[in-house]
Order: sequence, then structure tokens, then C-alpha cells
Amino acid sequence: MRWLEKIERRLEWVHFEGLFKYLTFLGVIAYACQWAREDFALMLDFDRSKVLSGEVWRVFTFLFTPMGLERLTPFGVLFLFFAVRILFLISDSLEGVWGATRTTLYILTVWVGLIVSHFIFAPFSIASGSLLYTSLFLAFATLFPKVEFMMFLLFPVQVRIFGWITGVLLLLNALINPSSLFLTVPALIPYALWVLPDVIHGRKSLVKAAQRRRKFNVASVPEISTFHRCETCRRTERDSEDLQFFTLPDGKEYCEDHLPK
Repeated sequence: MRWLEKIERRLEWVHFEGLFKYLTFLGVIAYACQWAREDFALMLDFDRSKVLSGEVWRVFTFLFTPMGLERLTPFGVLFLFFAVRILFLISDSLEGVWGATRTTLYILTVWVGLIVSHFIFAPFSIASGSLLYTSLFLAFATLFPKVEFMMFLLFPVQVRIFGWITGVLLLLNALINPSSLFLTVPALIPYALWVLPDVIHGRKSLVKAAQRRRKFNVASVPEISTFHRCETCRRTERDSEDLQFFTLPDGKEYCEDHLPK
């Protein structure tokens, strides 16, 4: 969309290379801090009343709270290890195709949308910052659908499968708890602005390319070869099933009507 491209050019200075990686790293720190205090993540989560009472840091820290809510167990550490690797892959992939500016604007748009929704509608949601990760994961799954993850380290599964599962879960959550839309919609606005138009345009381009390829293939198909052809009238066995042909010693072929005497 051209107006988005204009905004990006004007806000080109608003870029933070590796911003998503830093948020992931802070999430890991929040997870580790549970060694000292189990409710540490709850001190970082978004709470409108507490923000208005002076705990302003929650406006920022709720983005990396989700990792801190994971239970501090060996399995949790293993899960966190693979989650961090995937999140770093998402960060590198999106910055590779979008650049640091668009990726940063995407993250900021989700962040601002969640804050505004929290203040206006005050929906109750623990770890609402997880929607940032969900939104970026959906963008990654849409733009790189054939990337494979090893399920249980054994079975390769394309990321688009996980993307569809995530979309279905969001839809079911909205049906069961309609108030969740107050946070889900703002988190997916950047997805609708930056990802879907590119996908639609890309598919249209693929359809046009396929049509051009089919036309080229049809045009490049040679005429069906024939076995007999008269040297005089140039007729072949395709012109008449009853037409007979004769080959002379010199190798030339004639139909019965033009056979030399």
C-alpha cells in the first residue's frame, strides 16, 4: 500500500535493528528472575489501575512478561530454549524481508494498540503481551509458509500448519470470550496492514505468471508430426483416412492421386 510506504519513508529514522530479539532477551531475564521471586512476572504485567497509581513501568514490561509466567522447571527451560531460537529466527527473517524500519513499526503498532485498548476497554487478560509474539509469528508463517520445524525433533512440519492452528485458536477464543477481541484486534491490525496486502498482491502475480506460462507452453507446442506427406499436394494422412501413400526409390513420398507414372 502506497500510503504505508510513504509513512515508512518519513519514519525511516524509527528503526531499532534486532528490537524483537531484545524483547525476547528481556523475557528470558524475567523468566530467570523467578529463581528469586515466583510472582516476579506479575509485577511486570499490565494493570491499568496500578499504572495510573504510579507503576508506569508496566506500560513497557508487559511485552516480555509472558516468558516470565512459564513455570521454572527443566522442561520449561527446554521449551524456552526452543522458543527463543524460533523467535530469533522470526526476527531475522522479518527484518531480512522488511528491513528494520518496517519491523520496528510493526512492533510499535501492536504495542500502542494494546496499550490504548487496555486504557479504553480495560479487558482482563494475563500476559497480553503474548499477542505481540502471536502477531509476529502469524506474519512469519504467512511470509515463509514452507519453513519447517521439527516436531518432537522427529517430524518436519511446515510453519503454515502452526499458523493455521494459531488462527483457529484465536477464532475459538473470540467465540468463547468475545471480550478478548479488544486485545486481539489491535494486535492483528499491523498484520492486516502490512502482511495481507502483500500476500494478496503476490497471489495475483502468481496467477498472472501461471497464465502467461500456460500461454507460452501452448504457443511453443509443435504441430503434431505426420508420418506421410505428399511431395506434390502436401496432403498427409490427417487429411483423409482413406488416402494411400507410396514411397519411390528416391525416398520421396506421393499420394495415390499424384503418384508419378
